This record gives sequence, structure tokens and C-alpha cells, in this order.
Amino acid sequence: MNTSVDASPLPPRELFRALGVETNYRILSELFKAERCACELPALVGKTQSNTSMHLAKLLRLGLVGVRRDGKRHVYSLTDARARRTLAACEAGR
Repeated sequence: MNTSVDASPLPPRELFRALGVETNYRILSELFKAERCACELPALVGKTQSNTSMHLAKLLRLGLVGVRRDGKRHVYSLTDARARRTLAACEAGR
């Protein structure tokens, strides 16, 4: 089951506010590349599991990421098209 918040579209200022938090940006950048298990993300973004989990919960509430169960694992993916386009533009500018 893929779970994401499908409320009203996220206002652009909220998208940029979320991207402005370094940990959120790192998480979203990793999810831009590929789906990731929650257990992989702390090492990839250089934060503790609890800190990463807190940021994932916020990104999930904002509707930027989705989560699905794969056995005992929670697999996160980038679900917001605007966030995907914004991250693509950032990667192209590197």
C-alpha cells in the first residue's frame, strides 16, 4: 500500500520552506534518485535514525513523499511532481 497525503496542493512557499531545511533536502535528493528503505536513509543523509524519522514524518504530512510496506521495511519515495521538477533543476545546475 502506497501512502501519501492527498490534501489540497502544497503552496509553493511550503515546498521551498521544506527544501530549505538541509536534512529535508538531503532526504528528498536521495528519494529523487531512487526509492529508499527508511533503514538506509540515516547513513545516506548523515543523521541519526530518530532525526531522519522525524523529517520523514514531516515530509509525509506535507505530501512530498509516500511510503509503502515491503515486508517489515518501510520504503519511501518522492511523490510530489513539483518537488521532483525542482530537484531536477537543482541537479542540472550542479
